[in-house]
Amino acid sequence: MKRLIPVLMIVFAFQVRAQSFFDIANLGYENIAYAPKNSENFGVNRYSAKLNLGLELKNEDYLLAFYSGEIFKFQDISIAGKDLDLYANFIGAGYLHFWNDKKWNLLTQVRFKFNSDEFNPRLKYAQTGGWFLFTNKRSEKLNFFAGMYFNQEVEKTLIFPIGGLYWIPNNKWNLYVLIPSNIRFEYILKKDSWYTGIESDWTLNSYRVHKNPSIYYFRKETLNTSVFIEKQFSKSIVVFGKLGNYQLNDFEAYDLQNNLIPNSSLDSNLIDNLSLQVGMAFRLRD
Repeated sequence: MKRLIPVLMIVFAFQVRAQSFFDIANLGYENIAYAPKNSENFGVNRYSAKLNLGLELKNEDYLLAFYSGEIFKFQDISIAGKDLDLYANFIGAGYLHFWNDKKWNLLTQVRFKFNSDEFNPRLKYAQTGGWFLFTNKRSEKLNFFAGMYFNQEVEKTLIFPIGGLYWIPNNKWNLYVLIPSNIRFEYILKKDSWYTGIESDWTLNSYRVHKNPSIYYFRKETLNTSVFIEKQFSKSIVVFGKLGNYQLNDFEAYDLQNNLIPNSSLDSNLIDNLSLQVGMAFRLRD
């Protein structure tokens, strides 16, 4: 019998992504104390929202769907004027297949990314992407996974391998690694209540620009490492906070000839790249 479920706790989160939790919905806010050399009052605020759903099929495979959106609000960025807003929208679908008594599974996904300085997405500028990921469940405490990722950015198409593991050595902590995008060490202060740890995230995005004729696109690459604390209420509501530092926070503007616009790079030292994130999630845990 088919079931429309916003619940992929066992199937998706812990056998595919091999992570200790899965967010059905997530809302977040981030303020970045970012002080580049060429902008005295520069500031960044980021708002994010995510939603994941799944449909179980008769053969116990799954159809998946997800949405992710972000708004970046930049203040005092000299290359683009006083203020600049960038919008990111990700819409995707996938298929999850199991075999060999669910010790192996394959997740394939395709997604469309709409990144620009306008709120309304333009279909003709959609950036197509996707990935596939094999997961091998070695035991209840150890999973390995490997696959390939591709994404069409404004200036080029990126293709690179992905892989990692999920390891639970005991009932107090676990380690999740997905190279190159995410590393998370989680320590359980009190099960079903308090969690803490260290997390590192790498992202790369490009945004089409329509409102400024001298700029073709912006490119933003970040690497953020943060200490997090999470409080779980009831069975599924989580409030979280993160204090982070950007080891990499490149933000560059390119002209119509795909050349870097002089003085558009925003760079800073490590001390001036602190960030604070807060949010809440409808979360399922193992």
